Amino acid sequence: MERLPLALLIQQALQRYRQHFPDLMRVLALPMLAHAVILFAWYPITQQDRVMVFLSGLAHALLMTLAAISCHRIILLGPESVPRLGASGTTSRDWRFIATAIALFIMVNLLLQPPAFAVFIPLALFAPEFAPPGSDMAMAVARLAALPAVYVVSRYAICLPAAAVDRPLAPKQAWQLTRGNGWRLLLLVGISPWVLHFMQRSFTSVFSANVDYVVAENLLFWLLLPLEIALLSLCYQRLSKAVA
Repeated sequence: MERLPLALLIQQALQRYRQHFPDLMRVLALPMLAHAVILFAWYPITQQDRVMVFLSGLAHALLMTLAAISCHRIILLGPESVPRLGASGTTSRDWRFIATAIALFIMVNLLLQPPAFAVFIPLALFAPEFAPPGSDMAMAVARLAALPAVYVVSRYAICLPAAAVDRPLAPKQAWQLTRGNGWRLLLLVGISPWVLHFMQRSFTSVFSANVDYVVAENLLFWLLLPLEIALLSLCYQRLSKAVA
Protein backbone atom coordinates (compact mmCIF):
# COMPACT_ATOMS: atom_id res chain seq x y z
CA MET A 1 0.00 0.00 0.00
CA GLU A 2 1.36 3.42 -0.99
CA ARG A 3 2.24 5.73 1.88
CA LEU A 4 0.69 9.19 1.72
CA PRO A 5 3.37 11.89 1.20
CA LEU A 6 2.52 14.49 3.84
CA ALA A 7 4.45 17.50 2.52
CA LEU A 8 3.42 16.88 -1.10
CA LEU A 9 -0.27 16.54 -0.23
CA ILE A 10 -0.23 19.78 1.79
CA GLN A 11 1.47 21.52 -1.14
CA GLN A 12 -1.05 20.11 -3.63
CA ALA A 13 -3.99 21.07 -1.40
CA LEU A 14 -2.73 24.66 -1.28
CA GLN A 15 -2.31 24.63 -5.07
CA ARG A 16 -5.85 23.33 -5.67
CA TYR A 17 -7.19 25.85 -3.17
CA ARG A 18 -5.52 28.74 -5.01
CA GLN A 19 -6.38 27.34 -8.44
CA HIS A 20 -10.10 26.94 -7.70
CA PHE A 21 -10.48 29.77 -5.19
CA PRO A 22 -13.07 31.78 -7.24
CA ASP A 23 -15.20 28.67 -7.85
CA LEU A 24 -14.91 27.56 -4.21
CA MET A 25 -16.04 30.97 -3.02
CA ARG A 26 -18.90 30.91 -5.55
CA VAL A 27 -20.38 27.70 -4.12
CA LEU A 28 -19.74 28.91 -0.56
CA ALA A 29 -21.53 32.22 -1.10
CA LEU A 30 -25.08 31.02 -0.32
CA PRO A 31 -24.12 28.88 2.71
CA MET A 32 -22.05 31.78 4.07
CA LEU A 33 -24.92 34.23 3.57
CA ALA A 34 -27.46 31.87 5.14
CA HIS A 35 -25.15 31.25 8.09
CA ALA A 36 -24.67 34.99 8.56
CA VAL A 37 -28.44 35.52 8.62
CA ILE A 38 -28.88 32.73 11.19
CA LEU A 39 -25.99 34.01 13.26
CA PHE A 40 -27.13 37.61 13.55
CA ALA A 41 -30.90 37.22 13.34
CA TRP A 42 -31.10 34.35 15.83
CA TYR A 43 -28.08 35.15 18.02
CA PRO A 44 -29.97 37.06 20.76
CA ILE A 45 -32.58 34.26 20.89
CA THR A 46 -30.12 31.37 20.87
CA GLN A 47 -28.37 32.77 23.93
CA GLN A 48 -31.55 32.26 25.96
CA ASP A 49 -33.14 29.16 24.45
CA ARG A 50 -31.40 25.77 24.29
CA VAL A 51 -33.76 24.55 21.59
CA MET A 52 -32.74 27.48 19.40
CA VAL A 53 -29.08 26.76 20.13
CA PHE A 54 -29.63 23.20 18.86
CA LEU A 55 -31.59 24.34 15.80
CA SER A 56 -29.04 26.98 14.82
CA GLY A 57 -26.24 24.43 15.24
CA LEU A 58 -28.16 21.96 13.09
CA ALA A 59 -28.68 24.59 10.39
CA HIS A 60 -24.98 25.45 10.44
CA ALA A 61 -24.05 21.76 10.11
CA LEU A 62 -26.40 21.31 7.14
CA LEU A 63 -25.03 24.39 5.37
CA MET A 64 -21.46 23.24 5.99
CA THR A 65 -22.28 19.75 4.67
CA LEU A 66 -23.82 21.09 1.45
CA ALA A 67 -20.80 23.34 0.99
CA ALA A 68 -18.49 20.35 1.51
CA ILE A 69 -20.19 18.37 -1.28
CA SER A 70 -19.59 21.22 -3.72
CA CYS A 71 -15.99 21.72 -2.62
CA HIS A 72 -15.13 18.01 -2.89
CA ARG A 73 -16.52 17.90 -6.43
CA ILE A 74 -14.67 21.04 -7.52
CA ILE A 75 -11.37 19.72 -6.13
CA LEU A 76 -11.76 16.23 -7.60
CA LEU A 77 -13.87 16.72 -10.75
CA GLY A 78 -13.53 20.40 -11.62
CA PRO A 79 -15.86 23.43 -11.40
CA GLU A 80 -18.12 22.21 -14.22
CA SER A 81 -19.27 19.29 -12.03
CA VAL A 82 -21.13 21.60 -9.63
CA PRO A 83 -24.27 23.70 -10.20
CA ARG A 84 -23.70 27.44 -10.35
CA LEU A 85 -24.91 27.95 -6.75
CA GLY A 86 -23.52 24.69 -5.37
CA ALA A 87 -25.19 21.55 -4.02
CA SER A 88 -28.84 22.05 -3.13
CA GLY A 89 -29.52 19.01 -0.97
CA THR A 90 -32.17 17.72 -3.40
CA THR A 91 -30.28 14.89 -5.15
CA SER A 92 -29.67 11.32 -4.02
CA ARG A 93 -25.94 12.10 -3.99
CA ASP A 94 -26.49 14.96 -1.57
CA TRP A 95 -28.55 12.81 0.80
CA ARG A 96 -26.02 9.96 0.61
CA PHE A 97 -23.29 12.42 1.56
CA ILE A 98 -25.39 13.87 4.40
CA ALA A 99 -26.12 10.36 5.70
CA THR A 100 -22.39 9.55 5.65
CA ALA A 101 -21.59 12.77 7.52
CA ILE A 102 -24.23 11.99 10.17
CA ALA A 103 -22.84 8.47 10.60
CA LEU A 104 -19.32 9.86 11.14
CA PHE A 105 -20.65 12.44 13.60
CA ILE A 106 -22.41 9.74 15.62
CA MET A 107 -19.32 7.53 15.49
CA VAL A 108 -16.95 10.18 16.79
CA ASN A 109 -19.29 11.14 19.61
CA LEU A 110 -19.71 7.52 20.69
CA LEU A 111 -15.96 6.94 20.56
CA LEU A 112 -15.30 10.09 22.59
CA GLN A 113 -17.38 8.99 25.59
CA PRO A 114 -15.02 6.40 27.14
CA PRO A 115 -11.87 8.60 27.07
CA ALA A 116 -13.88 11.58 28.31
CA PHE A 117 -15.08 9.64 31.34
CA ALA A 118 -11.65 8.08 31.89
CA VAL A 119 -9.86 11.45 31.87
CA PHE A 120 -12.23 14.09 33.19
CA ILE A 121 -13.94 12.26 36.05
CA PRO A 122 -10.59 11.57 37.84
CA LEU A 123 -9.51 15.15 37.14
CA ALA A 124 -12.75 16.56 38.52
CA LEU A 125 -12.55 14.36 41.63
CA PHE A 126 -8.86 14.48 42.48
CA ALA A 127 -7.23 17.44 40.70
CA PRO A 128 -9.85 20.06 39.73
CA GLU A 129 -7.26 22.82 39.94
CA PHE A 130 -5.11 21.14 37.25
CA ALA A 131 -7.61 21.56 34.41
CA PRO A 132 -10.64 23.67 35.35
CA PRO A 133 -13.51 23.44 32.83
CA GLY A 134 -13.10 25.81 29.89
CA SER A 135 -9.40 26.44 30.50
CA ASP A 136 -6.69 26.02 27.87
CA MET A 137 -5.31 23.11 29.86
CA ALA A 138 -8.72 21.39 29.84
CA MET A 139 -8.94 21.87 26.06
CA ALA A 140 -5.45 20.41 25.58
CA VAL A 141 -6.30 17.39 27.75
CA ALA A 142 -9.58 16.94 25.85
CA ARG A 143 -7.78 16.90 22.50
CA LEU A 144 -5.23 14.36 23.70
CA ALA A 145 -8.03 12.14 25.01
CA ALA A 146 -9.84 12.48 21.68
CA LEU A 147 -6.92 11.29 19.53
CA PRO A 148 -7.96 7.59 19.36
CA ALA A 149 -11.47 8.57 18.25
CA VAL A 150 -10.11 11.09 15.74
CA TYR A 151 -7.75 8.41 14.38
CA VAL A 152 -10.64 6.04 13.67
CA VAL A 153 -12.86 8.71 12.13
CA SER A 154 -9.98 10.05 10.02
CA ARG A 155 -9.69 6.65 8.34
CA TYR A 156 -13.42 6.48 7.65
CA ALA A 157 -13.56 10.13 6.52
CA ILE A 158 -12.55 9.20 2.97
CA CYS A 159 -16.13 7.94 2.61
CA LEU A 160 -17.13 11.62 2.28
CA PRO A 161 -15.26 12.52 -0.92
CA ALA A 162 -16.14 9.07 -2.29
CA ALA A 163 -19.84 9.81 -1.78
CA ALA A 164 -19.43 13.29 -3.28
CA VAL A 165 -18.10 11.86 -6.57
CA ASP A 166 -20.68 9.04 -6.75
CA ARG A 167 -18.26 6.27 -5.76
CA PRO A 168 -19.56 5.38 -2.30
CA LEU A 169 -17.37 3.25 -0.05
CA ALA A 170 -18.57 0.72 2.48
CA PRO A 171 -16.96 1.12 5.94
CA LYS A 172 -14.94 -2.08 5.43
CA GLN A 173 -13.63 -0.80 2.11
CA ALA A 174 -12.62 2.54 3.65
CA TRP A 175 -10.75 0.79 6.46
CA GLN A 176 -8.89 -1.45 4.00
CA LEU A 177 -8.11 1.45 1.68
CA THR A 178 -6.52 3.45 4.50
CA ARG A 179 -4.48 0.56 5.95
CA GLY A 180 -0.90 1.63 6.61
CA ASN A 181 -1.81 5.34 6.44
CA GLY A 182 -3.69 5.76 9.71
CA TRP A 183 -1.33 8.17 11.44
CA ARG A 184 -0.82 10.14 8.20
CA LEU A 185 -4.58 10.59 7.87
CA LEU A 186 -4.70 11.52 11.55
CA LEU A 187 -2.26 14.36 10.84
CA LEU A 188 -3.72 15.48 7.51
CA VAL A 189 -7.44 15.05 8.20
CA GLY A 190 -7.81 14.88 11.99
CA ILE A 191 -5.26 17.27 13.44
CA SER A 192 -4.95 19.84 10.63
CA PRO A 193 -8.41 21.35 11.45
CA TRP A 194 -7.20 21.88 15.04
CA VAL A 195 -4.11 23.69 13.73
CA LEU A 196 -6.21 25.88 11.43
CA HIS A 197 -8.67 26.53 14.28
CA PHE A 198 -5.78 27.60 16.52
CA MET A 199 -4.57 30.01 13.83
CA GLN A 200 -8.13 31.29 13.43
CA ARG A 201 -8.54 31.92 17.17
CA SER A 202 -5.10 33.56 17.39
CA PHE A 203 -6.01 35.99 14.62
CA THR A 204 -9.52 36.82 15.85
CA SER A 205 -8.35 37.36 19.44
CA VAL A 206 -7.10 40.82 18.39
CA PHE A 207 -10.71 42.01 18.10
CA SER A 208 -12.03 43.40 21.37
CA ALA A 209 -15.62 44.01 20.24
CA ASN A 210 -17.80 40.90 20.40
CA VAL A 211 -19.46 41.52 17.02
CA ASP A 212 -16.11 42.05 15.28
CA TYR A 213 -14.80 38.84 16.82
CA VAL A 214 -17.82 36.81 15.66
CA VAL A 215 -17.65 38.25 12.12
CA ALA A 216 -13.90 37.60 11.80
CA GLU A 217 -14.12 34.11 13.31
CA ASN A 218 -16.90 32.95 11.01
CA LEU A 219 -15.38 34.57 7.92
CA LEU A 220 -12.11 32.74 8.56
CA PHE A 221 -14.00 29.50 9.16
CA TRP A 222 -15.61 29.63 5.71
CA LEU A 223 -12.39 30.75 4.03
CA LEU A 224 -10.38 27.88 5.53
CA LEU A 225 -13.03 25.16 5.15
CA PRO A 226 -12.20 24.46 1.45
CA LEU A 227 -8.54 23.98 2.36
CA GLU A 228 -9.42 21.30 4.91
CA ILE A 229 -11.71 19.67 2.34
CA ALA A 230 -8.94 19.78 -0.28
CA LEU A 231 -6.64 17.79 2.03
CA LEU A 232 -9.28 15.09 2.51
CA SER A 233 -10.15 15.04 -1.20
CA LEU A 234 -6.53 14.57 -2.25
CA CYS A 235 -5.97 11.83 0.34
CA TYR A 236 -8.96 9.95 -1.09
CA GLN A 237 -7.83 10.55 -4.68
CA ARG A 238 -4.33 9.23 -4.03
CA LEU A 239 -5.49 6.18 -2.06
CA SER A 240 -8.19 5.24 -4.59
CA LYS A 241 -5.73 5.50 -7.48
CA ALA A 242 -3.24 3.31 -5.60
CA VAL A 243 -5.68 0.39 -5.64
CA ALA A 244 -7.25 1.07 -9.05
